[in-house]
Amino acid sequence: MRLYKGVAVAGLSMLMGLSAQTWARDTWYIGATSYESTINNNTIHDRERVQNCAPVVGCSSSIERRDYRGRFDTDRHPAINVGFVNRDGWRTEFEYREGDFGIKSPESKEDFIESRRVMASFWRDFEFSDSAFGYYVGMGLGVGQLRQGPADDEFLMAQAGTGLTYAVTRNLTLDLGYRVYAGEPDIVLEDDNRALDMDYRGNSFNFGVRYYLY
Repeated sequence: MRLYKGVAVAGLSMLMGLSAQTWARDTWYIGATSYESTINNNTIHDRERVQNCAPVVGCSSSIERRDYRGRFDTDRHPAINVGFVNRDGWRTEFEYREGDFGIKSPESKEDFIESRRVMASFWRDFEFSDSAFGYYVGMGLGVGQLRQGPADDEFLMAQAGTGLTYAVTRNLTLDLGYRVYAGEPDIVLEDDNRALDMDYRGNSFNFGVRYYLY
């Protein structure tokens, strides 16, 4: 047992010795992240134009209204990242991700809503003294798209976040983080026959890996 403990301690010490804060120089990186995201419950106003036809009088259209509390499932989805970090610890990152959120509201016409987003974020990395562990804080701006059936809309959005990092090697860093995000209020998804008003805001937990190119 002591031998196993000694090997484990030696291995951990070697790993810590190999590890270094990857932002101690100017470099580009690429990454992949797995998100677990939730959209906050909010009131949805759904308006749909429907055709009413009768044999004698012909067809006419009317607006069908559905106002209900939107409730959504948590969604797991991937993202890809590319960024640049300088030796002072400032990091600029571009990220693309998309997901499908299941809708738990029985009044909804659709079973899920699609989400796509592109974000430009600015993070500040900090290191713990003499350790491969670190943390970061920051925020970002971007554009998003929501789609439910044929109705969709594009909008501006923002996020803020923090996280813990571990530099496995000089080129490889693990990232465990948390994000809160919000789109512009009263987003309107629409097509020729439908308009759906809702808010897009929520939070995400994420686990990712970054590979620094040099």
